[in-house]
Amino acid sequence: MTMNDIPIAALRTFRALARCGSFTAAARDLGYAQSAVSRHIAALEAHLQQTLVLRGHRSVQLTQAGELYLETVLRVLDELDQAALRVTRAGERPKIRILAMPSFAARWLVPRLTRLPTALADVEIELATSIWDADYHKERFDLAVHYGDGAWPGARLLMQDSLVPVAAPRLLGETPVKRIAQLARFCWLHDSLRSSKWPRWLAELGAAELSSDRNMKFQDAEATLTAAVAGLGIAVGHAVLIENDVREGRLVEAWPDHVPLAAGYHLVQSKRAARNTAARALVSWLQDEAEAFRLTQQNSS
Repeated sequence: MTMNDIPIAALRTFRALARCGSFTAAARDLGYAQSAVSRHIAALEAHLQQTLVLRGHRSVQLTQAGELYLETVLRVLDELDQAALRVTRAGERPKIRILAMPSFAARWLVPRLTRLPTALADVEIELATSIWDADYHKERFDLAVHYGDGAWPGARLLMQDSLVPVAAPRLLGETPVKRIAQLARFCWLHDSLRSSKWPRWLAELGAAELSSDRNMKFQDAEATLTAAVAGLGIAVGHAVLIENDVREGRLVEAWPDHVPLAAGYHLVQSKRAARNTAARALVSWLQDEAEAFRLTQQNSS
């Protein structure tokens, strides 16, 4: 087999396997059967006469040869994506319609759009928000990010989530919290759409009896976190949504314990998006950003 004989699908499979960390996750990510992922990797290893991945019970690890090969594969695939976009831009300017939950769009996605790769620099992005399941079913979008259990045809998990209380640094600076019971001294901010966040977090920490005499309710997570940034009180925030505010110093964790959630953020792709080169490139970028977020959370825990 010469280099020209290597299918592009095999290179994309290798990239997905390196990113996802297991054959099962890579197959789900690509929409392939697991056996197809195994065949592509075996074909690459046979061509190179090198072992690219060490296969474990539940995960894989790249060998030194695999790490070296991945550098080239990533560069080649990026160049192919850029070339495809240049061809596309020779005609109508490519457009991508994205639908997302309002809080996710404002607090996770929008801050990252400044990091879009060169290949997507000239793409026209239209970002709409909705909390209603019916809007996601209508497929009036190319890509969507939906929060839930992933029970959507073709949904791909981007990130799991967790709950943690957060507040403006100046609020806690005046009265530092050294015991969990001291949280009750502050005003508690509540999200009316998901009102169980405080009770759930407290129950997991064995502090279900704890409460505050001062409470404020807001319509949704976005308004609740905005109130927390303003210093009105402590909110139980989603780790995904608070990450940018914490990194830039607008919020700090009022107590360090995170409570994991079964729900997560899932990427949904409409049928027409599969034919949209720009949408496919954006999917790859979103997955890379989600993986970087996951590793940051893992390293900080």
